Amino acid sequence: MIVLCSFIVSPEALAQQNSTIRVIAIAGDDGIPIAGANVLLLDPESGEILDAGATNNDGLFQFSGIDVREYRIKVSFIGYETYEQTLTTEANTNKIIQARLPVKVEALDELVVEDKREVTTGQVGLRQISRQDISRVPTPIAGGDLASYLQGDPGIISTGDRGGELYIRGGTPSQNKVLVDGMPIVKPFHISNFFSAFPQKAIQTVDLYAGGFGAEYSDATSAIIDVNLRPGNFRQYSGSGSVSPYLASFQVEGPFQTNHQSFMLMGRKSTISESSPFVSGDDGSDIDFYDITGRYSVQGYNFNCSMTGIITHDSGKINPARDFDLSWQNTVVGGRCSAFGETIDYPINVTVGYSHYKNSEASDGETNRSSSFSEIFLKFDNTQRVFGIPLDFGFKMNFGDYEASLAERFTDLESFEEQTILVNAFISNAWEVSDQLTLNMGVAGLATTFQPITLEPRFRAAYNPAGRDDIEVSMALGRYYQASTAIGDVRNAGSVFKVRKPINNNFALPSADHAILGYSQRFGNTVTLNVEGYIKNHHDISVSKLTPTATIETETTTAEGLGYGADIQLEYERNPFYLLLGYGYGNVEYKATSDDLGSFLSQPVDRYHPAHDQRHKVNSIVSYEIGDFTTSARWEFGSGRPFTQVFAFDLLVDIPDETPTTDSGTARTLFSRPFDQRLPVYHRLDVSVERSFRFTPNFAMDLKAGAINIYDRDNVFYYDSNNLQRVNQTSLFPYVSLRAQFN
Repeated sequence: MIVLCSFIVSPEALAQQNSTIRVIAIAGDDGIPIAGANVLLLDPESGEILDAGATNNDGLFQFSGIDVREYRIKVSFIGYETYEQTLTTEANTNKIIQARLPVKVEALDELVVEDKREVTTGQVGLRQISRQDISRVPTPIAGGDLASYLQGDPGIISTGDRGGELYIRGGTPSQNKVLVDGMPIVKPFHISNFFSAFPQKAIQTVDLYAGGFGAEYSDATSAIIDVNLRPGNFRQYSGSGSVSPYLASFQVEGPFQTNHQSFMLMGRKSTISESSPFVSGDDGSDIDFYDITGRYSVQGYNFNCSMTGIITHDSGKINPARDFDLSWQNTVVGGRCSAFGETIDYPINVTVGYSHYKNSEASDGETNRSSSFSEIFLKFDNTQRVFGIPLDFGFKMNFGDYEASLAERFTDLESFEEQTILVNAFISNAWEVSDQLTLNMGVAGLATTFQPITLEPRFRAAYNPAGRDDIEVSMALGRYYQASTAIGDVRNAGSVFKVRKPINNNFALPSADHAILGYSQRFGNTVTLNVEGYIKNHHDISVSKLTPTATIETETTTAEGLGYGADIQLEYERNPFYLLLGYGYGNVEYKATSDDLGSFLSQPVDRYHPAHDQRHKVNSIVSYEIGDFTTSARWEFGSGRPFTQVFAFDLLVDIPDETPTTDSGTARTLFSRPFDQRLPVYHRLDVSVERSFRFTPNFAMDLKAGAINIYDRDNVFYYDSNNLQRVNQTSLFPYVSLRAQFN
């Protein structure tokens, strides 16, 4: 289909469209490339908009295959002066424009965006998250955190406020892939679900693909979280330090060479274990975590490069009353370069690095279990014109090492060490059929040491009725494969320990089919409505078998998973007021692939709704600026999630070793049918008030006060069936945070 479409371009068009203009938007205050800046290609006489787009994470946008003539380039971004330049292109040349945008000092009564919106297939299933979006969510630290923002998305479910687990539109955490600067990081979310390795001040952009992602992403069957960190300041040195009842942090950044080389270093450490007894009266917050992030950036006239390193560590108890210690840690280091010189037609992107993840648990009796995964990876992306049509293509090679040391947990798994080689490749093409319709067709492939090559077709489309840029109907279809799996105990929400292992040739690769249909409409410059319906059909999911009695040991099996639902988001933004309303409906069911998923008494179980099957979720965010104060509030509501109820208790007498008349036997807990009951509804209100105090031109302090769960509702986390104990989520937790900043 891609090749067929390419022949539609006429020879006359190919002869004319042979010039390229590359625009790099750079902030005038700190020298950092601006992602998301509007770039317009105008007729210099009439002012007609001939083409338009937005810069990528390197601040780059390219007009390709344009006629040889005179143009006017216009670059704009909120908070900066508009850049304009007139130039004349030459045949078969690539011209680079570095557009430095000075900071705008005067206040605007109302922002009017001059823009011709491109028809794009990049919106359905995608949330583009900015630092400002994250800052609007009340978080018990100075600034915000990506984890707090993500949990408010109507399509994302968290089973509680501890554990670092996110379920995106029916998929499990192990079916998602998180990327930071193009590098995989397995579990960057902390044991306290308010935090991740991505604080607001470290983020440049975040793309959340809740499903239907394009061919450039692979080895994931549910969702993609693509995080890009910002470079350090290229113009001046700055730093900050903050403290709150939840964590303490520091950040320093500045230039090695003005306008060309910079660094950023950030570290954070939890303080909740020390402060919780004084703030909320809770003596059981036995959790600890930290993260360290460093980034070196270098930018030249025709290239951008960066080196990134991240270390995270989490440990503690999800249920403080149980002797069940959990821990996990990540180490990621690597580099990424983008070259876009005048001698090449399209930018070339290369990423190389190393990622390591380990998690463990220690249960009663000091029995330790651990699982780790390491990989070395190389990724290459490029675009080439074939018959006048640009084709995006790339490949990735991974050398992986899996290890596990297991005891008394999985009866059909033994300790192992395995090495794999994984190769991914993709090709895709965006074809603008008309001013109203754009198609994006692609295919990805995956090959491993143990498995044959997969074929993963992807298709995205966007349609603007009657050429209107304020309404878009879009869809996405695709097939997805994953070369590894993560096996955990779905019976117990108090443990998030997972065994990561590759899929060998005795088993089928986990796969999924996605279908998404979306509708979006913009009302003026203040209101945006987005509606999406989705279906995800998962195959060969690894799950633990459900047993009728409470035991530590579990057997694994495979299941089919069907998830479907719809999300609605309404956003209103008019300075100084912001409002976001979201509603999500979801339905997830697991079915046995073969045999059964467990048993209830003597009856086999062939299907159930897992613990992350939440029917209804409502989220609202309100932010308002009053003078020098910024107030924020978020209210969440969630319907009850499934859990397994205790059916009965008895005493097991081991005959013939024990005698019923003289031996009392061993006490047992018997379960009802798996996940046949639902927890009570959940709702919580968080609020915050923040103000910045500028004492000198180079020194300021931010003061923030607020509360988590301000009306102190007892929200259930889960029922611990082994201890017959109700475990609640965070109670009322007031906080005050202070951050000092210098530059």
